[in-house]
Amino acid sequence: MAALGSFNRLLNFATNTCVKRILPALTNKQYYLGLKLRQIEVAGYASRRQPIKYKLPWFKPNPSYQEEIPEEYEEKKEKAAADIINKINKQIATNQVGRLFAVIHLCGTQFKITENDVITIQGHWPPQPGDQINLEKVLLIGGKDFTLIGRPILNRELVSVNATVIQKTLSHTITRFRMRPRKQFKRLNCKNDMI
Repeated sequence: MAALGSFNRLLNFATNTCVKRILPALTNKQYYLGLKLRQIEVAGYASRRQPIKYKLPWFKPNPSYQEEIPEEYEEKKEKAAADIINKINKQIATNQVGRLFAVIHLCGTQFKITENDVITIQGHWPPQPGDQINLEKVLLIGGKDFTLIGRPILNRELVSVNATVIQKTLSHTITRFRMRPRKQFKRLNCKNDMI
């Protein structure tokens, strides 16, 4: 019985190797694509000696040389930016801009403000009522015909937003009631935040 089992394995091995070598040459490629797919190695195990180097075809390879941006490009870019800023300054000087708006960053939040807007800031804030402050983190400023966007903020020399602290008060009373049923546990906490 053991001899029959080993003979069966030997016969299967011989027929499989012969069929794999001879059959693709004799048959039409359209009907036996499965045999071709067996021969293609799609992925293998990563070994410590040789990592798998498979890259997707739509990603361009990194160039072997270092690319440099020509100086003319940067000069043109600076000239275009200076022209735009000059046009905006002319509009502001002749008072043709209409109502300006700005997006500022203050105490971790962003506010869209225009002239004479009132904003509310919650939590601790050092300035006292009546203080004049200059808001330096201006993310964006715009008008009817233009918008200046900072990356991430605009230059301090280019834009200035001035504000006055009107008042500092406490907010309404915030109550927090906790209760666990059937445990005789009730807590009532009250607090006021600075506005």
